[in-house]
Amino acid sequence: MKKLVTKMIKEGKFGLSEAIILLILSNIARIFLPYPRLLAELGGPAAWMTPLGGLAVALAGVYLMTAVLKKSPDKTIIEISEDAFGPVVGIAVNLVVISFFLSVSMLFTREFSEALILSTLPYTPISVITTTYLSVGILGAYLGIEAMARAARLTAPYIFGGIVILLISLSPQWSLDNLFPFFGTGPVQVFGQGAFSTAALTEIILAAVLVQAMGGPDNIGKIGYRSMLIAFLLLSGLLAATVLTLGREYTTESTLPFYTVTRNIFLGRFFQRVEAVFVIIWSIIGGLKIALTLYGASVSLARTLKLPDYRPLIWPLGLVIFILSLLPPDMSTAVKLDADFLRPLSLVPNYLLPLLIIAAYWLRRRVGRADG
Repeated sequence: MKKLVTKMIKEGKFGLSEAIILLILSNIARIFLPYPRLLAELGGPAAWMTPLGGLAVALAGVYLMTAVLKKSPDKTIIEISEDAFGPVVGIAVNLVVISFFLSVSMLFTREFSEALILSTLPYTPISVITTTYLSVGILGAYLGIEAMARAARLTAPYIFGGIVILLISLSPQWSLDNLFPFFGTGPVQVFGQGAFSTAALTEIILAAVLVQAMGGPDNIGKIGYRSMLIAFLLLSGLLAATVLTLGREYTTESTLPFYTVTRNIFLGRFFQRVEAVFVIIWSIIGGLKIALTLYGASVSLARTLKLPDYRPLIWPLGLVIFILSLLPPDMSTAVKLDADFLRPLSLVPNYLLPLLIIAAYWLRRRVGRADG
């Protein structure tokens, strides 16, 4: 029965390129939110260096997760957790993973909604924008991960092309003086605390849940390493462009630094207010991020409960996300929850969980040898 359930809730398979693009877009979604301001407060002019330390941590996390998944090639991290810790503790661990996905979806829904209000729709009720984002997320989750991967592949040229155009358009406004002092607030702050802040991801545990759709654990290493490398370098480049354009002071004072950067683009008298194009880009990425996390929560819960299909869980989980996203009284509270709660929590499923599973398997082998 267990094998039948696992087979029925698969959403098909897709190639390496689709999987890499999907994880890259999910990773860089945070650049459109107040997150660059937090990194500028943390690292100062060296905010662009913080993803470099985070890249090393993320690659280590991918290595650990790949090692865990290879121990059971026909299972996801949900089933592996139950095998390693037993049914009771394993289900409790899986509930932490599900809660993490719901927390990410809730906070991203609220922050993207607030960002859209601040940038283009100041008089629109937040409930309307939240409903719109969640509708896109529910639709994407219902269509399945393969449909989302194909959609990401189709939209990627426009998204990456828009980012390249952004960087070229801003280059005349760059000032190298904004990058000094070179190490900002200090190497310890930049490569220590900054590394763990930027390594607070969704994508490692998400890939572990979607491992079968991505072609099994043999592909996870390739997908994980390449997507992390490209996403973190892209994040570093966009942060560098933001600091070069605005400087540290203006970056830390702006609620949405990346949107502020796009408003500085001037391509001539007849090409103004081009930030509207980037609002469309970040709305696409925001909807994809919400859909991915909602899908991850639904599939994880379905596998934990041994259900044959995850789709009946999408609507109740979407309602939970909608209610929770409206609980923070303002954007400042949502950003604080993101920084103080969500980012420390993300270290548990992405890094601590694979270490605990490896330790559980090692302890089981030691006990088995002693009994023998």
